[in-house]
Order: sequence, then C-alpha cells, then structure tokens
Amino acid sequence: MTTKNEIWDQIKRNIRDNIPKPEFKTWLSQASLLEITPELAVIEVPNKFIASWLSENYSEHIQQFLRNIVGARPAIRFSYQAAGKKTKKQTQHIPRSSKMSFPSGLDPSCTFSDFVTAHSNKLACSSALDVANNPSYKYNPLYIFSKWSFGKTHLLHAIGNEAMKKNPDNKVVYLSAENIVSQFEKTSPDRINGFWGEEKTPRFLLLDDIQTVTSHYKSQKELLSLCTQFLESKRQLVVAASTPPNQIKNLLPQLRSRLEWGLITEIKAPDQKTKMNVIHQMAKQQGIHFQEDATFFLASSTNDLKNMIHQIEKIKSHASLYGNKMDISIVQSILANKLRPQIGPERIQEITAKYFQISPSDL
Repeated sequence: MTTKNEIWDQIKRNIRDNIPKPEFKTWLSQASLLEITPELAVIEVPNKFIASWLSENYSEHIQQFLRNIVGARPAIRFSYQAAGKKTKKQTQHIPRSSKMSFPSGLDPSCTFSDFVTAHSNKLACSSALDVANNPSYKYNPLYIFSKWSFGKTHLLHAIGNEAMKKNPDNKVVYLSAENIVSQFEKTSPDRINGFWGEEKTPRFLLLDDIQTVTSHYKSQKELLSLCTQFLESKRQLVVAASTPPNQIKNLLPQLRSRLEWGLITEIKAPDQKTKMNVIHQMAKQQGIHFQEDATFFLASSTNDLKNMIHQIEKIKSHASLYGNKMDISIVQSILANKLRPQIGPERIQEITAKYFQISPSDL
C-alpha cells in the first residue's frame, strides 16, 4: 500500500517539474501531507498565508495528482500553526468521527470580527450575521453575489463559524460547486436520501460558486432536490455566486426559482477607504507598519482582496530587512515585478500625487 509520505513525494515531484525552483521552495518545500482519506486530504504548512496562497493556486492541481495516484479526488484542506501558539494548530476542518463523511469545510480564521464592513458590503454582512443567529427565520435561502475576491466566501465561512460558536451542536457543511458535483457522482441512485450517508442532515448548508455547476445537467437536477429538501425542512441554505440567479447561463428555471425565494444581496467593489482599512487590519495582525502613503499605494493597486493578501504576504517576507516599517518607496521596490503588468510609472505618479494632493508635474 502506498503511504501518505510516498503519495506526497510523488505530488511534490510532479509540481516541482512544472514550476520555477524558487516558487517551489517558497510555497511547497515545507508542506507535508498530514492525513488522507477518500473524502479529505489535510496538508500541513507553516502559516496561514501559505495556506491561503496554496489553496487558491494549487488545490485543483493537487486534487488531480491525487486522482492519478490513488484514484480519488478528495477535498483539500490546509493545517497551520496558529501565530504565537506552540501547542495548538489551526485547521480548516473539524475533527472527524468514524462516521464523518462530510467535514465542515470551514476555515476558522474567517469570522465576522475579521470582516471589514463598509457601505459596499453592509447589507450582505448584516444579513449573513442575522442568518447565523436566526437560521431559517427571515432569509432562506440567503444568496450573496459579487465579482471574485470581494469577500463572499469569507462571509460563508463566518456564518458557519458563528453558528457553531453559538450552538456547538449545529451541524454546518461548506461545499464548493466542485465538491457538490463530486459528491453527487459518488452517491447511490437514491441520490438525495443517500447524499449525507450515515450523518444527519446539516442545520446549515453553505454552497459556494454555484454558477459553476451549470455545465452538469444531472447535478443541477440533484441540487434542485437538495435545495428543496433544505427549504421545506426549514434548514438554512446560503449560496454564493459571481452573479444573481437570473444572470447565470444555463441554470435550470426550477433551480433559479428556488434560489430566488429568499434575500439576494450584492457585495460591490470595495472603495479606497475600505481597502485601506483591510490593509491596516492585516498589517496589524502580521506586525507590519505601513506608512500612509504606502497604504494608499497598495489600496490603489487592485480591487482584488485576495491579490492584496498576496502582496502583503510578499512584503511580510521582506519586512525584517526594513525594520517592519514600510513607506511607499520600499513597497514599490518589493512589489515591482508583481505590479508591473497592472500599474506603471505614470499610474504610480498619479497615485502618489493624489495622496499628497498635488499635481503629478510637481513630483
């Protein structure tokens, strides 16, 4: 039988052969396969930021390599040492019992207290908190949509974490559309009745990226039955997508109707002030001090909050060289290669001039 170390060695070899050595050394050299089952693979990494980056950039590749090696495509979760704690690790799943076929899938770091609220997301955040504390009361389903990386996935996890904090007996399951399709493929012909296996039906079901399920007609039919089951049994359903239901192409009319039963709310692009608040919060957590001009520059460089996380992660790796105090010139130097395709010298001058309230010609 192939051991987990042998499986991980094969995966690392496959990845190492296809990416630059420095990239492999930075992100994967210290990663290890902690545990693996047909449903879940847990990968241990040094910290939260590496977990976030690998989750976004390598989860699908790792799943594909696992399918090739062991014939299964489990969900990928990352485990990391909590900052300042030597004996307890943060993990992105709850402990499994012998009958647990559905781990919660929740990221414990995504909470309401860590979510920066603003006019662009106020309704989505308040309705999400309401759902976590009063499931199936006003908004069922709760449907949150936004473009990529505006915070809808964070809110899904925050709902689950808050619900379990309020009542540890609450069973919560977070599933991406890809996980849903995979689970439907594995269930018996008596699809919905056997979907949860030996477990009881969750109190909360959090479905992410629902728009990607439209290429699977049979899965849409099964998802329709699953949603109907939840709504009719007064269990809370929360759905996230990139567009509202009526703009999802090839979505079954019946499924669209179910998704439109409750509240539909949008997270809009964060404004400059919101992005600066996000940067201040993240910098505080990481022990970095950004001068205001550097914060303004970072906030102006992107609307993609995940990209912003990656930028701050890169800055953190250089922070000790600069005494953890970052001004705009240091940030520009560190991120020069990363930002070049998005922001050129003229844009940098424009951003700097705007911050200091002067004309670009005066720089």
